[in-house]
Amino acid sequence: MNNKKNLEELAKNFEAIHKKCFGKAGTSFSSSFILSLINNQNIIEVHDEQKGFCLARLTGREAEIITMAITPDFQRNGIGNLLLNKIIQSLQKSKCEKILLEVASNNIAGIKLYSKLGFKRFGIRKNYYQISRDKKIDALVMNKILIN
Repeated sequence: MNNKKNLEELAKNFEAIHKKCFGKAGTSFSSSFILSLINNQNIIEVHDEQKGFCLARLTGREAEIITMAITPDFQRNGIGNLLLNKIIQSLQKSKCEKILLEVASNNIAGIKLYSKLGFKRFGIRKNYYQISRDKKIDALVMNKILIN
């Protein structure tokens, strides 16, 4: 799926999923921003139809999970696990040595998923996410080493 119209449609689908997951805090990604990401040669994207997607940026031997969003109706059904495993496999093929991500400290399901897949907490970003006009929440910084 690499022609312009298909990529624009994919970006719109990702925007809708992202908004369902993150729209309340005003932090959802626009389709134009998502399109700019998936057009970038350093971005790896995986998705499962209308259920969810994951975007990672590969820079040298290190990668960062930019975002992952699973449609609420499909959360806790293994979609996140599937998508993360696909991203990890793609990154390993690219000789990536380490994956980083940030997760809201109150996202217990996300933290459990990342931990289950071998991500370890190594830092915290205080007041990183704006969750309402008057409230911020910390981000946990996690990583997974892909080499032995």
